Amino acid sequence: TAIWRENGMENEQQIGPFAAFVLLSSATWDVEKCRTNLAEDWGIAFSDDACDRSRGNLVFDVDGMTVVIGLMTTPVPGGEAEHNAATNYLWPDAVETTKKHRAHLLVAVLGGGHKALEIGTLWVKIVAACCKQDNALGVYACGTVFEPKYYLAASQAIRQGELPIYNWVYFGLYTTDAGTSAYTYGLKPFGKDEMEVLNTQARPSDLRDYLFDLAYYVLSEDVRLNEGETIGFSEEQKLPIIRSESAVMDGMTLKIGYPEDYSSH
Repeated sequence: TAIWRENGMENEQQIGPFAAFVLLSSATWDVEKCRTNLAEDWGIAFSDDACDRSRGNLVFDVDGMTVVIGLMTTPVPGGEAEHNAATNYLWPDAVETTKKHRAHLLVAVLGGGHKALEIGTLWVKIVAACCKQDNALGVYACGTVFEPKYYLAASQAIRQGELPIYNWVYFGLYTTDAGTSAYTYGLKPFGKDEMEVLNTQARPSDLRDYLFDLAYYVLSEDVRLNEGETIGFSEEQKLPIIRSESAVMDGMTLKIGYPEDYSSH
């Protein structure tokens, strides 16, 4: 997708953390199954001394990045996972399934100076392997809970040479009397501002696709959009960018104009 922007100025922002919780129906996990899945699916190996079997923790190195998988033998505290599962409009059983979790795996990748896309790609591979645990119920990440089979399917973008945007970014949608709005949740670990498109008359699917295109552009080209710039899908199109407090989450987000002819894009 060709995207034009004007008045671009780059700013460095801190990257990370890249962390997710894989929700489990019981307080156990199969390290050997994880080892097999990582090797067969992604060609990733770890040594026996990487595993603290008494505590169920795994720490190993991949190309200078540190992978941490830790078993937490209790549910995610405070009903946080159940609350956020309610945002996933793609999985009707998200809340009920999330309520059944009794433990979780903390899955994190520490960068060691690597670029965000490299860290994020390794992170998706590790989380995807953990999704294949027999007692895996969901992945709590990006402000929602993903169904394991959805997460696994989305991770296949890596094999196709594409960015696994749907693993990295959740595209929230909601409708009010003012119109249909959408937001991203997941750009911040890459050092980018989250984005919102507010109060449109667009179809929800078009709005999600539009934000997907913008997120893919921002991450693949490693640009940071800023207040006062314009963006568009042609040289003539100049959609405004405003940075202000989010309508739905904590902190500042970029409000991006929506091209009403986008569905024909």
